[in-house]
Formats: sequence, C-alpha cells, structure tokens
Amino acid sequence: MLQKVRKEFLVSVDDGEELDIYIAELLQENEIKGVFYIPTYCDLSVEQIEKLSKDFAIGGHTTHHYQDLKLLDDETLFNEIYDNKIWLEEIIGKKITKFCYLRGRFDERVKKAVKKAGYKEARTTKIFNIEFPKDKFETATSIHCCPIRPEYKGADWYVLAKIAIKEVAINGGRFEFWLHTAEVSKYQEWDKLKKILIYMSRFVKI
Repeated sequence: MLQKVRKEFLVSVDDGEELDIYIAELLQENEIKGVFYIPTYCDLSVEQIEKLSKDFAIGGHTTHHYQDLKLLDDETLFNEIYDNKIWLEEIIGKKITKFCYLRGRFDERVKKAVKKAGYKEARTTKIFNIEFPKDKFETATSIHCCPIRPEYKGADWYVLAKIAIKEVAINGGRFEFWLHTAEVSKYQEWDKLKKILIYMSRFVKI
C-alpha cells in the first residue's frame, strides 16, 4: 500500500491552441488537474475559454505571444503581461494567479513585471523537477511532452514520465507534465500522451 504523503499531479497546456479542448476532455476522463495558459491572440474562442475555466485553472500567457519577453522594453513588457491578465479575468469572471513564461525565457526584470501585474506564481519550462517550488515565480516542471528535448539524451519522455510519476506517488512531491498540442501533433505523440494520462490517473486518486 502506497504511503500517504503530500503529492500533486498536474498537466499544464500552453498557447491556447484548438486541440486544447481535446486535451481538456482527456483530463476530465482521467480526473487530472490542468492549467491552460492562454495568450489573447490564440485559436480558442471566448466561449471555449469560459467553458475551460469551469473545470480547469486558466493562466496568463501575454497578449501577442512574443518569443522572448526579455527583449521587450519595460512598458511593452508590463502591458503584454497585464493586459492579457485583465482580458482573461473579464472572460472567466474570476482572478487569475498563474502565469507561464514564453519559451521559459525570463530574468529578474520579467519576474518583477509578472509580480507587478498581480500574479502569485509563474511556470518555467525547466524539466526533471518533482519537488514543490521554493520560488513560486520559478516553478519548474517534471516532463515536457516533446521527444526532442536535448536533456532527454535519447531517452523516451514517456518512460521518464512513468519513473517520475511513480517516484512522486511513493515518496511525495509534485509531478507537472506540460505540452503544446501543436508539438504533440507534429511528433505524433498522441498515443503516448493518452497512455501517460491513464497511468497518472492511477495515482491521482490514491
């Protein structure tokens, strides 16, 4: 019998792509928590975003989805972060506290702007982490659903994910799995994605 320890299992989805709706259905089927990080200019309609917010957390991801926030001047940087937050809050009717750095690119100036905009935490794209964050504005993830991450050194992300999930289930910690649906489609990872969600669901309820 698995020990009762503090643990969390979470899937986060970036960019507000059309297939995010399908991911939401998979998460619901497997009773897994999810966060959808959505830029203002995205594939999802206002109605779809509102519907997503009924069952999942919504996070900010800037207005125009510039590739590197560090390259923006102070005013543009803040407006990108803040305006997107206000837009999403008006749609879903509640405060948004989570933000995701675009491509994981940030520095202390970007962190400061995220805090100033009213966010309480921000996710990076760092992987191989199964601990609860010490700095909530540098929250690392566990596994990225993408087969070409150089950190994997040729290993299968699916195998690495199963190992990390089991570790958290037994010893506690935080497993966050993140993805872009465009990448899942590009690399034809849908079957593995479905399997890992089913595997996660075995431990979510324990």
